[in-house]
Amino acid sequence: MNNVVKTYINNNLIPLLKRFDIDQSVISKITDDIESRLTSIIYHWNDDEFRSTILFHGIEEANFYVPSLDIDIRALVVIGVRNSLLEDMSSTIAAAKSLGLRKPIISDEQIKDITTDAIVFFANQDLKKAARELQKPLNDPFINLAIKYPIAWVAMKNLSQCNNYKSYESQNSTEYSRNLIKTQSNSALYIEVQSGMDPEINNSLDQILENIKAGRQPFFFSDSFKMITRHPDKLYRIMEYVLSANVPVVTFNYFISNGYVARRSSLLKPAHSERDMIKKLEISNGLRKEHFKIIKMMRQK
Repeated sequence: MNNVVKTYINNNLIPLLKRFDIDQSVISKITDDIESRLTSIIYHWNDDEFRSTILFHGIEEANFYVPSLDIDIRALVVIGVRNSLLEDMSSTIAAAKSLGLRKPIISDEQIKDITTDAIVFFANQDLKKAARELQKPLNDPFINLAIKYPIAWVAMKNLSQCNNYKSYESQNSTEYSRNLIKTQSNSALYIEVQSGMDPEINNSLDQILENIKAGRQPFFFSDSFKMITRHPDKLYRIMEYVLSANVPVVTFNYFISNGYVARRSSLLKPAHSERDMIKKLEISNGLRKEHFKIIKMMRQK
């Protein structure tokens, strides 16, 4: 049987990575990680609900990827390729060293070359057929998200199905969901600058979550999903914790609460810098009332 993921890895990704003159061990770490992510998503491609939910946190970034082909294909590349150990080649020295590198070695433009190539490759594949030809992955990084983080999963599922806003039956929080994150304020265990794929909670985020738990903060705000984290389990873990405290997760594009979700009518591009984010605070069109209220509060800070 044809394995579309292995074909992509061997014929497209590995040759691109070899241009960076890195050890085979580094290439293997990255390609193994990407292979498991792509295999999981494509294996479940014909499960419309799973596919749309798991791809959703990549949509706002994928919306601005080139070439402008099918949005599900672009989101597949965000979640399966961009949000992988590829990030550790470009972010922090600590992340690069964890891969076996001395320092980050890949630029944003070079990552764009890889994602563009992946979009073109997968846009030319019949992924419905490919799904039937793949074996069930032994290491599936996405399949248990719905079980581990049911409140976050249901919220993202409903958000992926709405064009403007949607109310749905709220989910009961559990002791487990309220204690997913062990806040350790002022801990010296965490560094502040992290790779987007670092699964740990750093000190700044820890303090925000502690404030939410204590009722001192009425919402969790970030520019975009990628600015929260590129690590899917960490993203859902944070969302589960926040939503179980009956506090909304808010980005420039999305308002997510337990029982109600809304999206901006025309998505804004995720920020690349603090200056990008400040500019977006002035853009209020296409927002529902509750969403606009929080953006306005952020503007006044």
